[in-house]
Amino acid sequence: MVADNLAAHQIGGFQASFSNGHFCRRCLIGYPERNLPRSTTKLAARTSIIHDDFVQQISANPNKSRLMGVAGQSPLHDLIDFHSTMSLPADLMHDYLEGIRPLVIMSLPKEASSMHLLTY
Repeated sequence: MVADNLAAHQIGGFQASFSNGHFCRRCLIGYPERNLPRSTTKLAARTSIIHDDFVQQISANPNKSRLMGVAGQSPLHDLIDFHSTMSLPADLMHDYLEGIRPLVIMSLPKEASSMHLLTY
């Protein structure tokens, strides 16, 4: 599956606004915490269990439009092995902050050491 961030949120049953609330489909970061350094902020992962609980709460109360960034059940929910928290394409923020950036940062001193530019 390929999708931009908005399309992935819509097909996953997440809120379609990124300027307030809990805008991330991978973690429970809130809009007020978006600019805090990641080293000072503990990001709670959005697990399938937590997500399913939010969906059930929204389904049980028709007055709730969204809860912690969840707008409702994904239209793809009934597909075998599909879950909104696991099956949608990753977003660039998490690829960069949790994926490639730590690897690059750790590889720089190793490469500099192998080139005898520094020791550690």
